[in-house]
Amino acid sequence: MKRKQVNQTAVVEPGFPGAGDPRRWKVLWVVVTAQLLIVLDANIVNIALPSAQAALGMSDGDRQWVVTAYSLTFGGFLLLGGRVADLRGRRRIFLAGLAGFALASALAGLAQDPLSLLAGRAGQGLAGAFFAPAGLAMLATSFTDGTERAKAFSVFGAAVGTGGVAGMIFGGVLTEYASWRWCLLINIPIVAIVMVAAARVLRESRSSGPKAYDLPGALTATLGIGALIYAVSRAEGRGWLHPEPLGFGLAGAALLAAFILIEHRSAHPMMPLRVIAHRVRGSGHTINFVAGGALYAAYLFLTYYLQGVKHYSALQAGLAFIPMAVGILIGALGTGRLPARVDPRTVVIAGMALGALGMAGLATIDPHSGYAVLLVTQLVVGTGVGAALTTIVNLTMHDVPPDDSGVAGALTNATQALGGAVGLSFLNVLALTVTGAATDPRSADALTSGFSAAYLVSAGLLAVAALIAWGALRGSRAQRG
Repeated sequence: MKRKQVNQTAVVEPGFPGAGDPRRWKVLWVVVTAQLLIVLDANIVNIALPSAQAALGMSDGDRQWVVTAYSLTFGGFLLLGGRVADLRGRRRIFLAGLAGFALASALAGLAQDPLSLLAGRAGQGLAGAFFAPAGLAMLATSFTDGTERAKAFSVFGAAVGTGGVAGMIFGGVLTEYASWRWCLLINIPIVAIVMVAAARVLRESRSSGPKAYDLPGALTATLGIGALIYAVSRAEGRGWLHPEPLGFGLAGAALLAAFILIEHRSAHPMMPLRVIAHRVRGSGHTINFVAGGALYAAYLFLTYYLQGVKHYSALQAGLAFIPMAVGILIGALGTGRLPARVDPRTVVIAGMALGALGMAGLATIDPHSGYAVLLVTQLVVGTGVGAALTTIVNLTMHDVPPDDSGVAGALTNATQALGGAVGLSFLNVLALTVTGAATDPRSADALTSGFSAAYLVSAGLLAVAALIAWGALRGSRAQRG
């Protein structure tokens, strides 16, 4: 007979997967599929964006907000979503978040104006902010054996990493043969399938702590990041010292400082500082943030290059990303096969260095570059980043108390998502500034020069991530599993 297990840190309902329970592998596939929705939707719109922009009459400056609205709400509310899942029940929040994601996808897919599209995208990010950390928490608590844990996270990393490329391919197919709207509406049947499987496989689990929420922390974190992203976006054409971007930048920094102070003093913090104060986890989150800024831009600018400069169709552009998916699979699955004695610091440094090399290669493109250049550089970036980020996700969940597994999973998603949002805004401004400085800003040469500048900075960001790993993870005994 199954019985209710109680300890000092968590309450586990009957049937919740644990070590030796074959249900844990089913949990893995449910969580991975749900996480694929997050990554796929963050990228599938990249391919559809030119068509959506033309159909709804969006300006070039506004189109980035189709991506940023999703990233901002997703990253901004993740910590609150993770804490709610811990306290109210991870399975319950997982299912509720999936339902909300389907509704927001319908709103965005049926949008008749830019405002409706942006509202739907923001709703998708908000819903994802609740089911993503709940899923990662259930995955982390289901695999306690080191070897199995490494394999589980390698599968998670491979699926999530290739999901971005799958989004490009599916986006190309749907945009080419159906409509850009189906890049959003396709989520509805996928969510229905995942919810049926989740209802059958997942069992409820929650923290034993008091059910109290840190709304001031949630507001200051979300508004602080939003102010920073807005400041970066408004710097285009105004300069970094213009009162508007400067004012919003300072306000964002002040709000984030207030967030840290609130978390330090709160009796029930949204993000207990013990989660990030740990040296291994803290450095992992920092690397995740820095690398996210480079990687989000890599997908978006390569899409613009392929469709705007090389004049690929949406389908051709999607298929052109296959080498990135192959590289990510090689890197992510390869980490799960490495001996346990291999230091995670070595994997992260080598992976980020390899990713920086590939990004530097992408910075050499010009309007006449052949596809061979893109093939090789994508393989290099994908292999390096796939290995590094799979290891980083495992490190950010290292030795997390069961009570904090939801918020720890949220922070893992948040650092990469927010890094991506900030990096995307900054690099978009950089690319447009370089392009605008050309004699003929609309020429293929001018457009490519902007993309090249963004890729060069992205290579620098990945090199910085490698240096952080070299210094902060030195002497770490954290195992990959």
